[in-house]
Amino acid sequence: MPAQITLEQEAETFASQEAIAATLQQYIDGARIGDGGIMRLAFAETARISGTYSGKTVEWTVSEFCEIIQNGGPAVDLQTRIVGIEHAGNAAMARLEARNWRGARYTDFFVLSQQDGAWRIRSKVFFAHSQA
Repeated sequence: MPAQITLEQEAETFASQEAIAATLQQYIDGARIGDGGIMRLAFAETARISGTYSGKTVEWTVSEFCEIIQNGGPAVDLQTRIVGIEHAGNAAMARLEARNWRGARYTDFFVLSQQDGAWRIRSKVFFAHSQA
């Protein structure tokens, strides 16, 4: 039988989920308006981004990725859904589905950690589907 959690632990868990979602929202907002500076706020300084784009494996630093976002412009019709957030202590993972990011659909997997009270994306692995 699972151990009972206290109201304090439940409130802490809820607050962490909300804070992680807020970090993901910074990422989404940066994508939607095409602002690499806003997106950069969601990432840790040493974050890495990798995935499959147009059938090719790519890997970027957070600076390179945010520059791509900045140069690509806004994704005004972007639709997103946070599929899941899991966390334990100061470690978390999340999945985001995105449609119509400038004509493409993406599945993003994030690893996040909390440092100095703030949740930041430490790594992102993505798959670019062929069409939105």
